[in-house]
Amino acid sequence: MTQAADNSRVNIKWIKTGSAVSEVSSPEVVRAVGEIIGGVRAGGFDAVAEYSAKLDKFNGPFAVPFSEAERAARGMSPDLRAAIERAVRNVRRFHSLQRETLTGHEWELEPGVSAGFRYAPVDSAAVYIPGGRYPLASSAIMCVIPAQEAGVRRIAAFSPPGRDGKINGTILGVLGLLGVREIWSIGGAHAIAAAALGAGDIAKVDFIAGPGNAYVAEAKRALFGTVGIDGLAGPSETLIIADGGANPRYCARDLLAQSEHDPMAKATLIATDEPFARAALSELDDILPALSTRETAEKSWTRNGAAGIASSLDDAIEYANLAAPEHLQLAVSDPRAALEKCRAYGAAFLGYSSSEVFGDYIAGTNHTLPTASRAKFSNGLWTGSFLRTLTHLDLSREAAASLAAQGRVMARAEGLDAHERAIAARIYNDDEVL
Repeated sequence: MTQAADNSRVNIKWIKTGSAVSEVSSPEVVRAVGEIIGGVRAGGFDAVAEYSAKLDKFNGPFAVPFSEAERAARGMSPDLRAAIERAVRNVRRFHSLQRETLTGHEWELEPGVSAGFRYAPVDSAAVYIPGGRYPLASSAIMCVIPAQEAGVRRIAAFSPPGRDGKINGTILGVLGLLGVREIWSIGGAHAIAAAALGAGDIAKVDFIAGPGNAYVAEAKRALFGTVGIDGLAGPSETLIIADGGANPRYCARDLLAQSEHDPMAKATLIATDEPFARAALSELDDILPALSTRETAEKSWTRNGAAGIASSLDDAIEYANLAAPEHLQLAVSDPRAALEKCRAYGAAFLGYSSSEVFGDYIAGTNHTLPTASRAKFSNGLWTGSFLRTLTHLDLSREAAASLAAQGRVMARAEGLDAHERAIAARIYNDDEVL
């Protein structure tokens, strides 16, 4: 989201500007990932092990027994387990209801011509769960549950080992609670390559979902076509639209919650009331020094954070439509009316109480969302991400004969002789037996 690029089309007065966050992989990342993919393609699991030793200082074992995940689940504190179980219930309920809407249909287009479709899950999927600066156990919930609700037969989880040589305990416990039995302690681009290409005991998957760093994102991009992917996730971003009735304290905390993700994260406030905006920024300045994540949040907010005053709510919404943010918070008095005017966002959060952080964890919506304006043409992870739409056609003998006369004309116009002959063969004689 870049305020300068869009300011010419909407009336925004900026009181804080931030740099545009680049989504283009650097040549160094592209080259490094290309070498890793080539290495795994040529060397299989031996190459995966070599990259793990080189990049993660980890020499295995790489396959994690499900019993370890079960043990990690049992070892959770009661408070943490209760919170995770509530998140699982809400996320599963929401994605289960999505599945109920996805039912096949068939129609008769004209007499004897029936066409339809049905949904079928991919046979296998890998979910990638980051374990770097902040091990994202919530991403295990968000990626595994839609696959389960879609009916994916095989789900393989990949997460990098920490300094102790183990997957983060909370991530492992979540996988145990979700019943994921194939777990690999492998991270980075070599994990994506192993899942996409197959390597040793890691069988090739059909689809890969989950966020990751620049190397993971580049590996997914480079291997798309060999394998399906959920999308390309870049630095996280939030756009908050607020009116004078919003709470500056809430707003400041929501901006910082976004900023602490990563130094490249971007938090933007567009307010329709200047005193409110300045109060929110003052509150943010007061809170920031006390954060345990201050170093990251301060870099992100200082470099990338932005705040502007819109001349009207419609101008603020038009800016949002141009930016197509990953997260869109509508902290306004009538958020549902505002939502009707919003055309592009990964996920929207309505009203003064609906902070984006609830969507990150526990409310039920998915936090795996398009960034960098990709919401203009793509959507976040959902149950349908793991389903394929399969169409079918059923012609009666009479319908085939009826279509054939004009169908062969089209084939002849394209110069496809065998097509014309295949169509013409369906112009049956009355005494011909099929």
